[in-house]
Amino acid sequence: MKKIVCAVLLVMAISPLFAESSVQNTPNIDIVDTPTSNTLLRGMYNFHMRFYESGGVLTRAWVGFANTFMIGATFNLDNVIGVGTITGREPKVLAKLRLIEDSAAFPALAVGYEPQAFGFYIAGNSAYSVRPIGAYAVVTKQLGIINLNGGINNHNIWTNFNLSNDLGIFAGATVMLNPDFAVLLEYNDATSLTTNSLNLGFRYAFAPELRIEVDIKGLTGDPVNYVRNLRIDYTNYF
Repeated sequence: MKKIVCAVLLVMAISPLFAESSVQNTPNIDIVDTPTSNTLLRGMYNFHMRFYESGGVLTRAWVGFANTFMIGATFNLDNVIGVGTITGREPKVLAKLRLIEDSAAFPALAVGYEPQAFGFYIAGNSAYSVRPIGAYAVVTKQLGIINLNGGINNHNIWTNFNLSNDLGIFAGATVMLNPDFAVLLEYNDATSLTTNSLNLGFRYAFAPELRIEVDIKGLTGDPVNYVRNLRIDYTNYF
């Protein structure tokens, strides 16, 4: 825990050195574990590190190539914090394209691909507690301070697709209580009896470019088994 606190303080200390231009209205490109229809603007980049159970760290970077299209990469390591051998998985490529803008007639619509799983490794199943979103379509609608979100995804698009196991549904909301503080709520993988998860998050902007987020996941289960994640999020322009 001390190492996580030190990492947070370090990012807070050095972030002003890289803040060449201010990001006043950074879009929420995701909720906790699920994507939104929002994309980065052209020339904008986002970098975040998520510290999750078993001492793991998920690193993800996005770049906005157009106002409606962004691509990125992700890489994660297990046992970075704590004990055990540090192990990593091969980097994955990410992409998101917004097809329809939010309007009075239609919500925003985006499609994307996020193939990286993370979280606690379940050795018996050779899988992780948070399955990859995979290929997805998602809609987002802004209603005042609330952004509603819902989507459908395919966890496995490459080999032996199984409708009952690989098709997912997710929904959530972001509530901007003020420009600096947001409450996040989502229900991920609603079609699965084993990996579905009700998640709650609190996202605070220490500066326009820097956000810190605390997530509590698995709220439908035993409180002893709630999963707590910490995320550091940095966004700016090239």
